[in-house]
Amino acid sequence: MTVRLAGVAIFVIAALYTWYGREYTASFGDVLGPSVFPLIVGIPAMILSASLVVFPTGAVHWPGPSHMLRQAAALAILLAYALLLRDLGFPLATFGLILGIGILLGGAPLRALILAALLAPALWALFDQVLGLPLAVLGRWFD
Repeated sequence: MTVRLAGVAIFVIAALYTWYGREYTASFGDVLGPSVFPLIVGIPAMILSASLVVFPTGAVHWPGPSHMLRQAAALAILLAYALLLRDLGFPLATFGLILGIGILLGGAPLRALILAALLAPALWALFDQVLGLPLAVLGRWFD
């Protein structure tokens, strides 16, 4: 039963992803446009998740409470990143993401801090300067 429930949940998420991504537009990119990517990902995800509902196999072994708590914390960090990206700007939000996930995965806090301090501006420079994808250095809170 758990496999079927997971299949239904994945199907609903993939369907919503496909529905909301169908009208996505950008001023740069492929001739087909960026709205094709959600279709390329969403439709196979819906088909494969439907196969889990129709043909469930295998036994499910649920992780312990500590692992479930870590997964919930990781989801909370990723959700906070998505919600705060415009307000904080890319480097600061990415710094928080890398720091939080690094500590959550068992890294030493000092090492996670150093890694976040190095990677956040490096990723901004890669996307903004090298690849030409405009990312805000400072978010709306700092304007």
